[in-house]
Amino acid sequence: MVVDSHVHIFPHLGGANGFPTVRDHLLFLQLYAATHSNPVRRLRDHRLADDCRPLAGPPTSPDALLDADFRVGRFGRLEWTLGGEDYYLQFFPPSLQQMESPPEFMLQQMAHAGIDCAVLQNAHLYGRLDDYFAAAARRYPGRFIGLASIDEARADTPAELRRLRRSIEELGLRGLYYANRGLFTEGYRRGFDDGSFDGFWEEVRRLRIPVFWELQGIPEPTRENLLAEVERLNRWAENFPDIPCVYTHGFPPDLVLDPPEPLLRLFRRDQFLFEILYPIHWGRDHRFPYPELRPVLRSLYHLVGAERLVWGSDMPNVERNCTYRQALDYLFINMDFVRPSELELIVGGNILRLFAVRSTGSEPG
Repeated sequence: MVVDSHVHIFPHLGGANGFPTVRDHLLFLQLYAATHSNPVRRLRDHRLADDCRPLAGPPTSPDALLDADFRVGRFGRLEWTLGGEDYYLQFFPPSLQQMESPPEFMLQQMAHAGIDCAVLQNAHLYGRLDDYFAAAARRYPGRFIGLASIDEARADTPAELRRLRRSIEELGLRGLYYANRGLFTEGYRRGFDDGSFDGFWEEVRRLRIPVFWELQGIPEPTRENLLAEVERLNRWAENFPDIPCVYTHGFPPDLVLDPPEPLLRLFRRDQFLFEILYPIHWGRDHRFPYPELRPVLRSLYHLVGAERLVWGSDMPNVERNCTYRQALDYLFINMDFVRPSELELIVGGNILRLFAVRSTGSEPG
């Protein structure tokens, strides 16, 4: 059974999508676009214009985002206007013409690529999609495992705790998606390891759900800032060693080949699984099947073992660099040094074990 640990379904991105207002949703879309590694282009002629991001300075708070008529375009584009000129970031593949990824679309993609089940990751740029995920899991039992969202900056409030309980206990979602960039809305005044959030983490522990971490260097995505957040995650794990976790998006190849001490300590923590997710980044500047990643994958394997690695695609985004099938095939091509039984763990068995789902097809949704 092949399980993709990293998939997105979503309604049209131009709506509120679970946020109180469309503006609240677009704030996160603009943050992700302004700090993304893909180049900015001028819309009228597609020329590079990387100095025209919709950002006034370091992204330390919402005040850093420019009033630039930020909007959702078509054909995979996020668009904005500065000085009367339109610009865009190719965030999704051009084939995402209507800027939506409904469950039926993703099921067809999965059927074509040979994927049996998908974990639905709940990043803010798509919305707060708890109800949307729950409806998809009910309609298509056994195909989707949904993760809950949280307003990270308000996770210590009774309202957010009630929302989390509802998502898990009533909607049937199976884990929590947590992004440290969610703390952007309060200017990164607190980190996720701040004692004021201990009650929230105790509730996560009580619910016995895994946490899928989206960890970025903040406020800017530098190596130094990323390692500071990894160190913060180590501190958090000291206090909550019994909460199972998945570190999503993986690590840059240079950090895997020569891991600094904070990362080595994280790799030693048995509560963590680590997501292998390279084509979404690596595929922009490298050609399939990415043979340069072979030593990186070998290093990961030796650092944590096959039992703590999970494969994810980041569909539909990854199709801006390669096909869905290629996002899986490169792993089989470049990890031919591991036993077939270990590959089965990486591409499904470990995630099924995390959610205590039998590979015979029992319902995960």
